Amino acid sequence: MRYWCFLLFVCFSFCCTAQNSFKHEKEERIEKKLFPKNALELLNKTLPQKVKRIKYYKEQDSTKISYETKLKYKGRKYSIEFSKNGVLEDVEITIKQKHIPPKTLEMIKKYMYNSYASFRFKKIQRQYKNNARIDAENTINNAFSNDKNSPFSYEIIAEVKTKKKRYFIEITFTKDGDFELKRTIIQSSYDHILY
Repeated sequence: MRYWCFLLFVCFSFCCTAQNSFKHEKEERIEKKLFPKNALELLNKTLPQKVKRIKYYKEQDSTKISYETKLKYKGRKYSIEFSKNGVLEDVEITIKQKHIPPKTLEMIKKYMYNSYASFRFKKIQRQYKNNARIDAENTINNAFSNDKNSPFSYEIIAEVKTKKKRYFIEITFTKDGDFELKRTIIQSSYDHILY
């Protein structure tokens, strides 16, 4: 009996770990009135005046529901994600490789060369996470002011190739280029991720 309990525990642990290493999202565009009210209040208070093309989305993956607004400001694409309760999770800004400091980019590429036979960056974002040390308003202000002194990470969508297969990953590095997290992207969720 103990053997079966142990085996069941190991299988359950493996399934939970496997779920965290895959990214499968379903995203649908929604009307502004369906967006969490407290999230809209925060956006009204903090967004710069000249933002363009604001769109609202509801997103669901295997573990959670969240809300996201996407917009453009000064030629850059921003996405601002909230929990289902309207609590800010992060702000992401799409950037180019040239916007990553050379030393940091070198560390990121070294990690990729050591991990894969080949790779190609499809999308790079600077990610400002909301946390206990910085309140939500400051997180949004830091992102829109392009503050490189505040804490942020680089989130990269990459097409990678191993000896046997080619697939897409979402991989995160610290602002100094140290590896943080990696998830395999399920192909059906890939299109909206590249917004």
